Formats: sequence, structure tokens, C-alpha cells
Amino acid sequence: MRWLELTRSTRPAQLLCGYALAGALAAAELAILALALDPKVNDDYRAYYIDKTTTCLNRDAVGRYTPGRTVSFRSNGAREAMPMMVCGWSGPVADGTHSLGETSRLRLAMPPLRDGLLATLEMNAVIRPPQLSQRIVISANGTEVHRVTLSGAAPTTVSFVIPQAVLAGNDRLEMAFDYPDGIAQSPAASNIYNRAIKLTSFRLDRL
Repeated sequence: MRWLELTRSTRPAQLLCGYALAGALAAAELAILALALDPKVNDDYRAYYIDKTTTCLNRDAVGRYTPGRTVSFRSNGAREAMPMMVCGWSGPVADGTHSLGETSRLRLAMPPLRDGLLATLEMNAVIRPPQLSQRIVISANGTEVHRVTLSGAAPTTVSFVIPQAVLAGNDRLEMAFDYPDGIAQSPAASNIYNRAIKLTSFRLDRL
């Protein structure tokens, strides 16, 4: 009888604990659902993983560069080139660095400049017949500065001016390369693996 009385007296407490646990689990599930519907993530993460509006996931990379130096984007220049590569590049190999996706970016810390810069890049198009050329749109600090179409497999030297106006007030230079004609690696492959160019060297000279 004593055991029966104890059981009866503890049953309401057990029920209350059960209800409280169920309520906590329901609240946690609602919080997870709300996070899934509207995740609190930074803009770069959202653009790449959720909205899929970019193939170039920003990373906190800033290369140090002094105008007048040529940086090799072949494997022999990897130590200097890698810190410049924000996103949209493979690792440097013997014949250069392949672009990946629809956009590639470079970011450099720059000394104060009174005038603009002359950019000289050596690159070649990634082609796959019947496609025999690649269009590249190049921007500096968000301003378009050059358009070029590369054709054939041989490396091409591309030169253009980066006006002082896009450099003024900035201690960094961010260059973006957009590829309207990137080649998918296979019909089922994601566009983050598209190929467009192979960069072999990079140089900036003061004007």
C-alpha cells in the first residue's frame, strides 16, 4: 500500500516533467525550423551556399605586392601568388593557375598611389571545340576597366590601365575576372568548377 501511495503521489510530477520536456523539444524544433527558413549568416555565405548568386566564396586573403614586380602564377611562384587569390582559382601548377567558376578575384594591399597603374597579365584561354575563345571582363575595386577575348591555346599578354580614380582612398586593390563563356567540366558538374582561363603571370607598374 505504501508503494502504491508513493506512485500515485509522484505521477503528477512525472507528467509535469514530461510536458516540460515535450515543450522544450517543440521549442527547439521551431527554432531550428526558423533558422532553416531564414538562416543568420553573413552575405558571402548566403550568396555562395544559399542564394547561389556567386561561384566565388570570399576568403579573408590579402596579398602584399610592390608595383614593378612580376608574380608568377606557375608553381614556382605559389608562395607569392597564393595570398593574392581570394576565390575562383585552383592551386598554381607548372603551366599556370586555372580559373574556377564564373568569377575569380585577386586582392592586394597597395601603397598610396598618386597616379594609375598599368596592369600586364599573361594568360591563355581554356578552349574545348567547338568553343575556341573566352571573353573576360576585368574590374578593379568594383569598376570595369577592361574587356578582352582570348582565342587559341597559346599564352597571350593582356595590358590595360587601372585609373587612379578607382584606386584613390583605397589601401587595397581588388580585381575581379568575370567569364561569360566558362566551360562546364561535364553536363552534371556544378558551375563552381567551370574553366575559362589559365593565368601565368601578373604585374602592375606605376604610370
